[in-house]
Amino acid sequence: MLSFHTGRHCLQRKEMHMEQALIIMIVLVLLGLLFYISMKFQSRPAQTQGQDQSGYENDPGSNWTDRKGQEGENEVQRILFRLPREKYIVLNDVLLPTGKGMTQIDHVIVSLYGVFVIESKNYKGKIYGTHDSEKWSQYINGEQYNFRNPIKQNLGHVMAIERVAHISGRAIIPLVVFTGSATLKVLGCNEVVYDGMLYETICRYTDIFFTPEQMTQIAKIIDDKIEENRETKTAHINEVRERIVRWDEEIKAGQCPRCDGYLVRRKGKYGDFYGCSNYPSCKYTKNI
Repeated sequence: MLSFHTGRHCLQRKEMHMEQALIIMIVLVLLGLLFYISMKFQSRPAQTQGQDQSGYENDPGSNWTDRKGQEGENEVQRILFRLPREKYIVLNDVLLPTGKGMTQIDHVIVSLYGVFVIESKNYKGKIYGTHDSEKWSQYINGEQYNFRNPIKQNLGHVMAIERVAHISGRAIIPLVVFTGSATLKVLGCNEVVYDGMLYETICRYTDIFFTPEQMTQIAKIIDDKIEENRETKTAHINEVRERIVRWDEEIKAGQCPRCDGYLVRRKGKYGDFYGCSNYPSCKYTKNI
């Protein structure tokens, strides 16, 4: 009789231990699930009011692209401030005349090793493009956004420096620097760098191109032009915006924005696209 009660008591204790183990396991699973959910929520980028999926502030009635671009330019300025002043003269927000109006250059560095012309971009997501393509693409949150090839954009800046400073193109080093968290997927673009590599990239140029006197003189010529054109900066900004509007209107109407041709739908290696009817004299293309 005693043996029977002892066995029954042991069985009850074993069942109680199994229930406790099961409860502990369920609690651990729930804690793990809550931890996973909290980490997933924290890793998701917050989208506050006035911000669109592309990562830019999109406040109607405000110059949100200007503000985002200014953030990137400020970051580049902090990097360029580290350059030794006896070898590099840094000019920011340079506004110079062109044959068709004005052009704004984010940063110009006049140095013993040449003149660096820098275009800065503040983007998120993945950036795709090639050296010669008309447009580059940004992919973020499953959406695609196209923007002008910054290498070609910077080419106009290089030409403006050549005209104003009267120096050879061999003495000019164009660079495009990406700030922010963008991942670059660009091909054949050695002049495109992350902001973390900008200082090192500039310091790689060690062949002397100018004397200290020439460096100072070139910087003074450019700086004098900046002062002359400072009052026209607002007009330049309005001119750029109007040009973008005209460009978009021409494209919507089926006209090539670069010449008097019209856009024709064509088939390419990576899918359909619009190309200019005057190809190959005009190589404008637009993704569909």
